[in-house]
Amino acid sequence: MLGTCLLVCVLAACESTDSEPEPETTAAATEVTEPLEEAPPAPEEVTDVDADSLPRALREHPGRVLLVNVWATYCAPCVEEMPELVSVGRRYRQRGLGLMLISADQPARRGAALVFLRGQGAPFPSYIRSGPEERFNRTLEPRWSGELPATLLLDADRRVVHFWERPVDVEMLRPAIENALAAGPT
Repeated sequence: MLGTCLLVCVLAACESTDSEPEPETTAAATEVTEPLEEAPPAPEEVTDVDADSLPRALREHPGRVLLVNVWATYCAPCVEEMPELVSVGRRYRQRGLGLMLISADQPARRGAALVFLRGQGAPFPSYIRSGPEERFNRTLEPRWSGELPATLLLDADRRVVHFWERPVDVEMLRPAIENALAAGPT
């Protein structure tokens, strides 16, 4: 009997709460603001790029001027220079610089490359080289021996205006980037 009384009391309490009118809300509290229109962020993944797909990836990558870096997780100088490259990319992004990162790791190391890029706060899309290495290297820069890291600065027409086949730092990059950005569209 006591259990039945408790059940009736609980149900009565629920009914009385349900019958109370909801508090009024002001127009300001319910107003929905439209989000600013921005491009959706690129998915955080590494996409295969080979000699055939490279020219298109370069053309379509964001940035009027493009800084391209080929690196690998097993390359100590590549790993050491990455924070500065990411910083340079951020610093000049609003002025029209894009940063394209291409991992030279084997496809089986895709996960390690992705984890490293995320940890660096690197921009996406990012890529992983696939297909024959020599053909890829010649397509990107015929003078490139394949040594890592390799960094290239491309103008608006995606022509190589600077090429470094060694680690780079901001002092090396700054004048080249400033000049390429000042040159404007071609």
